[in-house]
Amino acid sequence: MPDTFYVGKKIKAIRREKNLTLKKLSWKSNVSTTQISEIERGLSSPTIGTLMKLISALGQDTSIFFENARSKKVSLVRKNERSLIVDKKNHIYMESLTNGIVDSLLKVIITRPQSGHENIPGGYQHAGEELIYVNKGEIQVELDRKTYVLKEGDSIHFRGEMCHSTKNIINDEAELLIVVITPHSH
Repeated sequence: MPDTFYVGKKIKAIRREKNLTLKKLSWKSNVSTTQISEIERGLSSPTIGTLMKLISALGQDTSIFFENARSKKVSLVRKNERSLIVDKKNHIYMESLTNGIVDSLLKVIITRPQSGHENIPGGYQHAGEELIYVNKGEIQVELDRKTYVLKEGDSIHFRGEMCHSTKNIINDEAELLIVVITPHSH
């Protein structure tokens, strides 16, 4: 069974650690103070897009939800032990294949977007590099307003600072393997 974690509590802890008010985080993330407060108190679940905006504004990446308390040199993740981030509103989830190595530069995620789903409308940027591999389906990737169509077996590799988003363009669920390499943040 996947690890259970609390997105809101983690967001709140990092926000407080960085001495950010709700208002300041709202301004940095373009997410309303009301929505952030509801997420932090566990009253609502953020979409993946909202979550990405919040963790980016906090200077973090998705690994904050997948790290275990103790640092390891090896991370073996069995199929039934993957950590999940669930976006109930859009019926999408991300499974981490790289849990447990704190401060790892490598993040590998499987996501299964539903038909027509766009991961982050308007796009997203982060430090480092990203690779998207289409294991199943067909997607549209937008990189700095240029559109690429990827079919099953295709991949695209790009710098994370490019504004990017993906959209499932078939009438079925797609499956993507996403690899992100981030620089150390000190």
